[in-house]
Amino acid sequence: MKLKDIREKRGVTQEQLADLSGVHQSVISAIERGHTLSPRLDTLKKLAGALGASVEELVAEDKLTGR
Repeated sequence: MKLKDIREKRGVTQEQLADLSGVHQSVISAIERGHTLSPRLDTLKKLAGALGASVEELVAEDKLTGR
């Protein structure tokens, strides 16, 4: 999942993203660390909207690393 890459590229902390999206910071952290392998679609939509990205961008695999 590319959530962390997109978040960092936008210069947003996990805490800021939590405030913007309404998704708890611990959920964001778990997703970024791979502890939540299948986040709910509504959660992904909230995160994508807060970052100005699409859900597809968040879940796209990196072609070089396969993650």
